[in-house]
Amino acid sequence: MNPVGALENNGLDKASFKPSELDMIASSLRLDTSDIENSLTALAELLRSISPNGVKIRQRKKGLFSKETLIEEISIRLGDQLYAITNSKSSNPIVCSRSKIVRDIVIKTDELTMDKWAASLAQQAALEAERSAASRAALNRILGLS
Repeated sequence: MNPVGALENNGLDKASFKPSELDMIASSLRLDTSDIENSLTALAELLRSISPNGVKIRQRKKGLFSKETLIEEISIRLGDQLYAITNSKSSNPIVCSRSKIVRDIVIKTDELTMDKWAASLAQQAALEAERSAASRAALNRILGLS
């Protein structure tokens, strides 16, 4: 018989993650800038595992007559936060942002560094895991606990 407040899910309390575990989640959300296209594809799959219905992916054709597509933007909504990562054609190819949403209206958007974006997204994903067994299972897989 488990006492109230006992740890579950392979040692992770469903209501909180340790700072070191949040760091591991954040590191898995960072992109490898040497191979942005493959990193964005992997990130899209990872985010889909955390929130299958909250992820939107915008793609564009690689060339005029090409059947291949490139990921232009990935966004994920968790609670009242919208996290987006954009692959732009400018000198800074990756732009990370976090937006605050109230009643489906974006009221504030902050551009963040990749590290801050990943850390903030990891914390928000941990909060989402408190409400969703599927999100909790996805984060446990990221941590290698499943």
